[in-house]
Amino acid sequence: MLSKLLVFKPSYPVRIFAGLFSILIALGVCAAAGISDIAADTLKERDDQFNGRLIEAGANNYIQQCSRCHGVQGKGVDGQGPAISSLNFLGGPKFVNGKAEQDASGNVINFPSQRLKDLGYGGTIEQYVASVTAAGMPVKSSAIWGAPHPVFSNLYGGPLRPDQVDNVTRFVINWKKQPFTVGVIDSLKPGSESGPAPTPAPLTPAQEAGKAVYLGAAGCTACHAVKGVGNQGGTGPALSKIYADAKTIITSLEYKAAGGKATTPEDYIKESILVPNQYIYPDCPQGPCAAGVMPQTFATTIKADDLANLVQFLSSLGR
Repeated sequence: MLSKLLVFKPSYPVRIFAGLFSILIALGVCAAAGISDIAADTLKERDDQFNGRLIEAGANNYIQQCSRCHGVQGKGVDGQGPAISSLNFLGGPKFVNGKAEQDASGNVINFPSQRLKDLGYGGTIEQYVASVTAAGMPVKSSAIWGAPHPVFSNLYGGPLRPDQVDNVTRFVINWKKQPFTVGVIDSLKPGSESGPAPTPAPLTPAQEAGKAVYLGAAGCTACHAVKGVGNQGGTGPALSKIYADAKTIITSLEYKAAGGKATTPEDYIKESILVPNQYIYPDCPQGPCAAGVMPQTFATTIKADDLANLVQFLSSLGR
């Protein structure tokens, strides 16, 4: 009996019928699984999970490539780059006290991108972010920024693959769910700088000498930005308004709790150079400022006259 079963060969019609029946069963199982996923909204959940992973990957590339100019929260960095997480740039709902503005019918109001309207750009904000990230801008969009927007896609000589550019775009656009409305540095409207700029107060000889120290071997520009002055880094806090910032810091409870001893902005600026860990400034372009990043050796590597001149130059900023 067993030997007959082993050598049994069904006819071709039986084989064809059995094959078709097996395919129908497989298709039925797949359809049932698909209908089950749709009914349970599983496909949307999985799509959201996948999109979340891409946003997370984009955040990593953003921190490495973009935050030095736009800030870790996308609020902009003074003298470096404008906000890209703001309501003005992205559009989206406006939040007041944690609640989105609504119309008379209770529907959330979604504001359009004012920046795209000002530029007369006909595409979407997603297309604008992707194109600028990939290809950069050949000229500065405004005289208040230190440099033109660089190229990031490797299709144009940049460091990022096209999929990484897409992920950065996803990350930036994700801010549209709750864009910032305060504490941002938005771009000026096109043409608003066309008039004559105010003539800056000339620097004193000591301040000019201090500017040379800032731009020279002291290495300040590797980490700190001063609007319109030299090649600017973006890892340490911007110094364009350091005098005004210093006036606020020396009266703060945080500074006093840290043991700070400065009583004037000039004293604070000197202290922050010689004893940088005395008080850690809270906000850097790429996140909270960390202790131990700024060199601890300036007390011995900068000459006394150079130090005095550097303090004079920095004290002229933000008055």
